[in-house]
Amino acid sequence: MILWQNRNFRLLWLAQIISGMGDVLYSVGVMVHVFQQTGSALQTTGVLIAQSLPRFLLGPIAGAMVDHYPRQRVLIVMDLVRAGLVGLLLLFVQQGSVNLWGIYLVVAGITAASTFYQPARIAIVPSLVKRFNLVRANSVLVGTAQGTMAVGYMLGGLLTLRIAFGTFVLFNLLTFLVSATLTALMQIQPCSEAEKQAQKARLPLRQSVQEGYVYLKDNPVVRPLVVMELLEHVPHGIWTSALMLVFAEKALRAGADAWGTMSALYFAGMMVGAVVASVAAKRLERYPGLIIGGNALASGVLTFLFALSPVTWVAVVLAFLFGPPSAVRDVVQDTLLQTVADDELLGRVYALREMGRWVVYMLAGLLFAWLADRMPIRTIYLLGGGLYLLTAVYALANKPLRQSQIIHQQPSI
Repeated sequence: MILWQNRNFRLLWLAQIISGMGDVLYSVGVMVHVFQQTGSALQTTGVLIAQSLPRFLLGPIAGAMVDHYPRQRVLIVMDLVRAGLVGLLLLFVQQGSVNLWGIYLVVAGITAASTFYQPARIAIVPSLVKRFNLVRANSVLVGTAQGTMAVGYMLGGLLTLRIAFGTFVLFNLLTFLVSATLTALMQIQPCSEAEKQAQKARLPLRQSVQEGYVYLKDNPVVRPLVVMELLEHVPHGIWTSALMLVFAEKALRAGADAWGTMSALYFAGMMVGAVVASVAAKRLERYPGLIIGGNALASGVLTFLFALSPVTWVAVVLAFLFGPPSAVRDVVQDTLLQTVADDELLGRVYALREMGRWVVYMLAGLLFAWLADRMPIRTIYLLGGGLYLLTAVYALANKPLRQSQIIHQQPSI
């Protein structure tokens, strides 16, 4: 209960829920609106491209900026930027016609702000809670993120059918404003005079980005942890919405309803896993490397079973079973980075990790989609299962990662 007595953490948690809901709602709303107005799948795909490019182009810069400025300030400014951009989108809607390039630019701008927001939110957690509460705090945040996505997609689908798009966008704008207000209410201790002097002496932006790369490359635990995550995102590419829909239709002879049920139960499993991680926090702290490698092993086995699913209900149950270990993995990976990486470099480490994971996931998704047109879909998933097992071998064979521990020593921040 000590965690929930922490006022700053409660405010961050509420801000994450509301800001995350805004992220999901604008994604759903804009894509549905563009498709309804144009009837073009290609033009609707342009929204996804506009959401993707900023993550790749701005990832390293975002990390350096997050480490250069107070993270609370970054969170507030990025929420206000997103609110302002959603306001521009509202103006486009009120003009009565769809200005596609204007919408693409607004969407890209919102995603660019989110590229700064996400590493700042993760990196600020060690400033708000004690080290012994980090696993529980990350468990809550991971579980909340999954719940927000599940509710957001469901709510977004319902709202787009029942209210005008302008009203939908206005509601979206309010979520970012409320999130900024909640973040501003957090009371974080000001920097000491020595820390202020250190901030003034920080490297220029280009050197700061380079320092992040060098640190990630040289740290004996951070490097294999990030490499392992990048490797794991290759088989993650089989779990894109498109491939899962193909699997539901071609392998299971089912429809979109089966695909939707599998996705929903995966999110439910993630929330269960977050609760498990919170309850078992002490045990997770002792063997994070083994847990990460063991999760990759479990993912491989579950993927093999999923690929061989004879009927829909088996695939649905397996989709749920993927959730708990995946949530535990996310909690352990975030907490391990927060305790192993230097605090002044956390933003850069997270941003570089996110950029790499996104690039690998997108390229792998495209590769598997290309292969799916040329071989049976079950074969694609069997291939993915084998790649998970290779990832597990890498993680468990790396001694620094395998023997790593989540430490409680409080950073000097």
